[in-house]
Amino acid sequence: MRDLGLRTLEWLIAVQHSDSGTFRPVGCNGFYPRGGNCAAFDQQPIEAQATVSACIAAFHATQDAAWLAHAGEAFDWFLGRNDLGLALYDSTTGGCRDGLHADRVSENQGAESTLAFLTALARCRRCRTSSPRSPVSPGRR
Repeated sequence: MRDLGLRTLEWLIAVQHSDSGTFRPVGCNGFYPRGGNCAAFDQQPIEAQATVSACIAAFHATQDAAWLAHAGEAFDWFLGRNDLGLALYDSTTGGCRDGLHADRVSENQGAESTLAFLTALARCRRCRTSSPRSPVSPGRR
């Protein structure tokens, strides 16, 4: 079951990348229908947070540092390493915008999105303190 889970996560990581190599969660405007194309937008913070958590769990299961690199890429999505080059996390309010549209970030900063960012941040920081070789380093920008 572990190997199947890891293979599935490898597939998801491969799907969740833009042509330029940045993390791109599957968009909720169409998702990814069987036999169809993966929706590029609207991208949501919960997807980035779930990817951070899954990759850190994969690292703990395998000790393969590549998973930490994937977690770092997903976390960087919040900070502006995404399709639009715009940060979703707002350091002035402490909130996180609700999504990345094709042409802008959402102006709303809801609880779910803010909790997704804070959860991803906490997971990365905890991983960094428990794994000295961890490249996951939130706040490095």
